[in-house]
Amino acid sequence: MKIVDTIEVKQNLKLTLYERGKIVGRREGHNIWVDLGREYLAELICYSSFDPDLKVRDDRVKYMGLGIGGTRQLALPTANSAPMVPAYAGTNDQTDDDRTVSEVERPVRVSGSESGYPYPSGDVWLGTIGTVEFGTPPTEVTFVRIFRQIEVSYGSFLSVPLSEIGLFTSAASPTYYKNSLVAYDTFDTLSKTSAVNLRVDWTIRF
Repeated sequence: MKIVDTIEVKQNLKLTLYERGKIVGRREGHNIWVDLGREYLAELICYSSFDPDLKVRDDRVKYMGLGIGGTRQLALPTANSAPMVPAYAGTNDQTDDDRTVSEVERPVRVSGSESGYPYPSGDVWLGTIGTVEFGTPPTEVTFVRIFRQIEVSYGSFLSVPLSEIGLFTSAASPTYYKNSLVAYDTFDTLSKTSAVNLRVDWTIRF
């Protein structure tokens, strides 16, 4: 008898908007662990050499990044008008079933300026994960990040029509607008304003 044991990485994503403690918006989905993420896991569990012991890589999941790209963007008039463009120019072609996706298509700032490309070096494009929660059984972990009222939606960005999100390791640079991601999801437009906090719960299950 042949026994097949398959280890599969599964994801579950929840995005919740809170206004004065009350839920005013929510999206849930099952995202993809992209090819770059699968390579990351393979490289993370091994040494490149045992004499001496040399690691292939040592970065860990650390950031989340948001965007207004993806095919599930429902607010295209908003996403393709001022002030979104030229600040966040781009297309809406990416899907969350394409494992070759490597970046957030139209990333948005967590904080910084409102200018277009080339972007000032002080702009912040990734949010550091706030907490890590291990589940039961211990083969799952949830990364939690709260994007505060004045993050993402600030200045003339009164309402940012979010529609995509990426998960990044510590190898990424928060001040660079196009980082390589390990997991990705698109979702129906969720408008982030300065009146709300956005909580993201990203669960990875093995």
